[in-house]
Amino acid sequence: LAVYPFLPPSLSATAAGLSRRTFAMSSWDAYISTNLIGSGAVTGAGIYDLAGNPWAYSDGFAAQVAEVKAVSDAMASDPTSLAGTGVTVAGIKYMYINGDKQQVYAKKGNTGVVFFKCNTCVIVGTHNDTIQPGNCKNAVSKLGDYLVENSV
Repeated sequence: LAVYPFLPPSLSATAAGLSRRTFAMSSWDAYISTNLIGSGAVTGAGIYDLAGNPWAYSDGFAAQVAEVKAVSDAMASDPTSLAGTGVTVAGIKYMYINGDKQQVYAKKGNTGVVFFKCNTCVIVGTHNDTIQPGNCKNAVSKLGDYLVENSV
């Protein structure tokens, strides 16, 4: 997993006696590998700030900054605007299915992508054709709800 050596302003690594890099490696990495990929309901995932800059992502997950930012911006203003443009992740265009200011789901064939917007970040999770969309949505939402409850 790739992890960037910074934290959102709301978290204090020094308060826990950790360097920012140590905290980032142990914290964001674990969210991706354990809560998302480890759930068996997500095949690729990333956590990004609201401008689309990556904090952490799974191996081979290639969502681009502009792609995540476009969805994050749409979620902040009018998520249904994605119905006209679709959602692009890693150069793959997905058809918008539904969404609101907190969660967006889009699909391409039997694969799909879920975006969950927290206070300071966006979680992106994809599923392949062997995973039920609801299972992927639930795994991403569960982590998203946890981060929102903890002011992330």
